[in-house]
Amino acid sequence: MSDTSKPGGGAAGDASGNYFGRFHVQTGPITDTDRARVELADEVRAMIREIISTDASTEEILRARDHVHAGVEALLTKAHRTPPGVGEAALIERSRNFLARSPMMGSINPIAVPITLTVVNEGAQAVVEARVVFTNTYEGAPGCVHGGFVASAFDEVLGVVQSASGNPGMTANLSVDFRSPTPILRELLFRGWCERIDGRKIYTRGTVHDGDTLCAESTALFISMRPELFAKLLAMRDGTN
Repeated sequence: MSDTSKPGGGAAGDASGNYFGRFHVQTGPITDTDRARVELADEVRAMIREIISTDASTEEILRARDHVHAGVEALLTKAHRTPPGVGEAALIERSRNFLARSPMMGSINPIAVPITLTVVNEGAQAVVEARVVFTNTYEGAPGCVHGGFVASAFDEVLGVVQSASGNPGMTANLSVDFRSPTPILRELLFRGWCERIDGRKIYTRGTVHDGDTLCAESTALFISMRPELFAKLLAMRDGTN
């Protein structure tokens, strides 16, 4: 069993050179900078929640805006980009924060919920469980999680399922059936598993429950990615191609 919710999750290459393989497994140590970014992201999440519901005065809101602006300026003055590396080691290092950046479970991404996810089993019978409390930031209908975030959470959970299967790729199709309202401010349990693998096609299925109540279920098809395509995507992201 492995916990994938910590910062620094990456895509270390396996013996076959598949750098996308096992991207759900954290590689490398968690640094002080990693921890600082996680703490900063937590504060930004709290700020987002307050922006939506605050009854502060206009003056107080503007004062908070000025503090946020100063914080952004502080980060910009220190920002720098490490010159892109070459070769295998550089490719692994550039991909190690893959899940940490995720908009759904990324510990350093302030728009993430985040989801706490555990790999129960790996290989062809991969199973993943995830727990999450959606706040009012993710509200759609009153008191309910917006359906788009439910679908995104399924894509994330089932994405880790297909990664844990051992030969992962990218989403080709995702279908969600909503069975009952999915409430905010309650701990939800997502469960995903690999149904079968047919060549490069990985078939997955998942559910989300509020206690004993089935809120939604999903099926997803993933297509295994060739290593050279993953390398190309990294290059596109980093502006090195």
